[in-house]
Amino acid sequence: MLGIEQKKGNDEKLCGRMIAYAKILPTPDSDDDSSPLDDMIKNGLLVLEGDFRTFNPAVPSRNQKKKIVDEKLNDLIESMQENGVDMPENLDVDTLRDRLRELSSMEVIPIPARIGNFTKEEDILKEDADIYFIGEFIGANQAHFCLTTLPIYYQARYREQTKKLEMDLLNEMLSQFENGQFLDNEDIMKDTVELFPEGASLNTFVGDLSNLLNVKVIPFLLACENDDEYDAQVKLFYNFMKSYPSQVDVKRIDGALRILRAQSNNEPARKLLELSCKKINAIYNEDTKSAEQIETEITSLKA
Repeated sequence: MLGIEQKKGNDEKLCGRMIAYAKILPTPDSDDDSSPLDDMIKNGLLVLEGDFRTFNPAVPSRNQKKKIVDEKLNDLIESMQENGVDMPENLDVDTLRDRLRELSSMEVIPIPARIGNFTKEEDILKEDADIYFIGEFIGANQAHFCLTTLPIYYQARYREQTKKLEMDLLNEMLSQFENGQFLDNEDIMKDTVELFPEGASLNTFVGDLSNLLNVKVIPFLLACENDDEYDAQVKLFYNFMKSYPSQVDVKRIDGALRILRAQSNNEPARKLLELSCKKINAIYNEDTKSAEQIETEITSLKA
């Protein structure tokens, strides 16, 4: 659309993180005409990236907005009077106040995007994101304008897809509830030859996930007699967790378990396993702050 090429990702299933970039061609008078945008261009690339997965701005209520507008306008008028500044003769303060209230009540979509620090196109394409190439531009002005408007559309589409997914999951859960398909810890903790019973998934689980991971899943997978059995059982774990939003955490658990099966005293792997389970539980319980803190610990551990 409009010359925009999607280099990576699926428009029907946006991941929530986007990168858009343009190639900036040199202009004949580039040596004589400097631009504030020049410092943003790295090796001929102008890149913008935004992560909308956890962005949830606190939007003030209409009454709060009106109160803020009134306070600011009153402060301005008071300051003008104190400094002996006359109000313009044709200025209607009440009309101005109403207009400012109207403008402040307009719904806008905040854009948490920033200039990306990439110098090579291949480095951009390695990123885990929906990636868009908007074309080549002579100079940065028009490219910058296109890049800063694209996140508005992307964020709106991502929010719409997320909302639809939530509605689909809710309908599925209601259907499962009506059919008595929900499982708790007691249902899954039974001593069986399979890690999970048929049809079990995170969408149908209503118990204590931390307890399930630490009491059932981890010991069960560690106790698998050989790699073939482990591969078969961990596949059930992946299938159970397929609706979990950050699959990298599931992969971390798998990776740490494989190390511990070979080296039971490997402390870094054991710590990674512990933190990954904690993060999954935090996200499952919608504790975003704890999840972010745990991710920071994991990053430090890997450094």
